[in-house]
Amino acid sequence: MKKLKAVNLHKCTGCELCVMEAQRQMKKITLQDALIRVFKNKKEDSEYLQYSVELDPQVNTLEIEKIREICPTRVLEIVEERDEL
Repeated sequence: MKKLKAVNLHKCTGCELCVMEAQRQMKKITLQDALIRVFKNKKEDSEYLQYSVELDPQVNTLEIEKIREICPTRVLEIVEERDEL
């Protein structure tokens, strides 16, 4: 089964285009119940912001290829995972 994973978090710029694409596919205008969340993190010893991307497992029911392609910095990747019983 193909799944979307956030693997290159150091490249994330916080643009939230992935969030908007997922919401567009679900035909939702608001960010309420978003399947992808982007959070800002500022470390105390750094002046730069870092971002973390949280993916709800339900995001894999959408067209994940389009979500991956919209990311300008290629933070998201599609990986093949086996279902374990």
